[in-house]
Amino acid sequence: MGLIYITVFALLAVSMMLAPMASAASEDEAEYSEMITRDFSFRVGEGVRIGDYRVELTNVVSVMDGLIEVKAWKRASQFEDWRVMESRRDVNLDGGQDRGGLTLMVTEIFDRDTVRMRATYRSDYGYPEKYITERAMAPRSLPKLEVSTSLDKSIVRSGEEVKVTITVRNVGNDTARDVALQELPPLPQFRYIAGYPPKIKNQLQPGESDMAIYSMVAVTEGEVTIPATGVRYADSKATIYSDRSKDVSIDIKPKRRPDLVMEVQTPGPIDHGGQGIINVSIRNDGDGTAQRVEVRGQVRSGGDGLRLEAGSLDRIFFEIPPGGVEVYSAAAVGARGGSYAVNLKATYQGEGEMMQEETAFEVSVLERKHKYLYYLPVVPALIIGVWLYRRYKEYKY
Repeated sequence: MGLIYITVFALLAVSMMLAPMASAASEDEAEYSEMITRDFSFRVGEGVRIGDYRVELTNVVSVMDGLIEVKAWKRASQFEDWRVMESRRDVNLDGGQDRGGLTLMVTEIFDRDTVRMRATYRSDYGYPEKYITERAMAPRSLPKLEVSTSLDKSIVRSGEEVKVTITVRNVGNDTARDVALQELPPLPQFRYIAGYPPKIKNQLQPGESDMAIYSMVAVTEGEVTIPATGVRYADSKATIYSDRSKDVSIDIKPKRRPDLVMEVQTPGPIDHGGQGIINVSIRNDGDGTAQRVEVRGQVRSGGDGLRLEAGSLDRIFFEIPPGGVEVYSAAAVGARGGSYAVNLKATYQGEGEMMQEETAFEVSVLERKHKYLYYLPVVPALIIGVWLYRRYKEYKY
């Protein structure tokens, strides 16, 4: 009997000595077990099994801010955790990967329903397995806003106006509350003239939409990207959601400008006291309309040696469109021989800017022809005739 007691006592002593060793071996195994990292995507209402752990995506809090909400627990244990995770930040669950738990990271949020997750854990936990949660199977009443940004034109000229329309539509089955647009600061390429910053209704019922329109004027040139417009809203439980429109681009071309070209057809040399016709052609070679065109002509030198009918070179045209031509004529009278410089200047307006075009030309007037000059060839003949007559008289006597 004493031998039996001694044997039992010895076995108890040995088991007590081996227990710490087994525990240490188990801890060493957990500490030095190989770690693996796997990526997977899942939707709101889906869960993932990783060993005895369960991770469920309960909500995408904000796509814009990169926030999601998850619920995690471990089967046959007291571990349970609710977390709001931020994109690209590690979250350690149940001690994390170094203590036999999970280390999770949100790598990408596709939309308000789907995300991609990265998990690091012990290799013996196996592959992640997705499943549908009971909450996902139950009917859900949630608002869902979609926002879009559009322009009334994709190509404008510098100085032209463009209208931006922001439309928000509730395609969910519950009321969206505390709706607010998140518009970026004004862009330096535009001058905002009306309706900015845009505002919409504070609440949108299911199927309801609202829009905001603002106007701006392009002030630079080049291709400009108008960043996405964001919208934030809440459901009946004050959970925050968000959505963003797509970026839109607009091409700003140089301002339309008129370009007047004046051509003058002058007459040949004008006889003294005679008349010549000056033909003037004004052509718009630009891509903008020339408005309030005023043409003025003036003889720059020679006094009144070249006389123009008062105002005959002056004209006023309400507008000359691109490619348009205006033609007119003026009469010039030669009053004194010489060469006379005439200046022609046109002032006009294009897109609110005053412009001018100037040209100069010359008109020649012949010297006056005196009548006595026609008799000069007769004088030598008369002299010779008188001399011959006198010689005749001398020889006669």
